[in-house]
Amino acid sequence: MSNCNHPIVLAFYLNRDMLTNTQLTKEYVDSVNEMIAKKEYNVMAFFMPTDGDDRLECLNPLLMTEELKQEVYPILKDIQKSFDINLESGSGS
Repeated sequence: MSNCNHPIVLAFYLNRDMLTNTQLTKEYVDSVNEMIAKKEYNVMAFFMPTDGDDRLECLNPLLMTEELKQEVYPILKDIQKSFDINLESGSGS
């Protein structure tokens, strides 16, 4: 599998209470996705609730072992199909 077509995966872990405010969450998610699209980054962003501290984690396909790639790439492909994401366009979800 070629690394160049696989996006960097960003997982935003956000306070669960903040995520219950749908307007605030929508604005946050929209601004992140707009920045990803504007900069044409090859990134998929996921927003996850947490009861702990807010944090951002990254999975870079260029740094993955072959074993991890075999686990992760089918998941990314499934997400790409499920959410109609064109990975070459650099858009996030």
